[in-house]
Amino acid sequence: MICLNCGKAIDDDLKVCPFCGSLTDAYAETGSADLPDADPAGAPADPDDGQDYFDENPVYPEARKAAKPLNLPGSMTSLLVAAVACVLSLACLVSILSLRSAIREQNRVLTGSVSEVRNAVNAVNDRLYELDDTLSRVQAEAYNQLASQSIAITKDITPLTGPVEADKYNRMFIVNAKGNLSVNTSFDWQKYNESTGGWVSVVFTGDATTNDQYGLRLENSFDRNENTYTSILWANGIKPAASGTYRCVITDATGITKTSAEATVSVF
Repeated sequence: MICLNCGKAIDDDLKVCPFCGSLTDAYAETGSADLPDADPAGAPADPDDGQDYFDENPVYPEARKAAKPLNLPGSMTSLLVAAVACVLSLACLVSILSLRSAIREQNRVLTGSVSEVRNAVNAVNDRLYELDDTLSRVQAEAYNQLASQSIAITKDITPLTGPVEADKYNRMFIVNAKGNLSVNTSFDWQKYNESTGGWVSVVFTGDATTNDQYGLRLENSFDRNENTYTSILWANGIKPAASGTYRCVITDATGITKTSAEATVSVF
């Protein structure tokens, strides 16, 4: 059959013209069944010439008018779907922006809370350090009081008035103390080590102990009448290496210690 809208030859069983999209069902309502077949005496057999046939035979204007393409509802549906999609996209965008703002605010609040917690922890640590320092001072004072009750230094060590000549034999330092002490175990003479920043024993406790490296000798004694112990550090052929700062650490029978003053000697 011939499409009444575009004049193209199409198959009889088609419902829609593949060339112009018009419905072929409208042909029946407009008398399309009475259209003449294309033959040598009528319309050209060439489908491409069908439009010429209708141009030369304008006897079906109403049928052609009725066969114009109908406005399908698909376009309106597509527009509606697109509009809904746009609205949903806009709503999602607004939600995302609101969510980002909320997250940013939550991060700000959380950061502030973390800072407050950190400051509180730092304050607690500072307080603990202060308490530790206070506790250390209290313990030191209590220990010093206990040591003072246990050990009494009656004659403390004093610095020498001048340098000592090398290889000389003379008394350098002396300490007198009272308490539960021992001649052989209570007195330890120490020398300050400049390289390590600590004190090192140079003469072991005893009644007559020597140190050949420095040329020193220790002599301890006990006076029963005065109940006093005496510890003397002698220059016993003293060496230049003996130059430095000295002290005496006194230890009683219970392990409590008390340190004498410091004194310096120069050997030339």
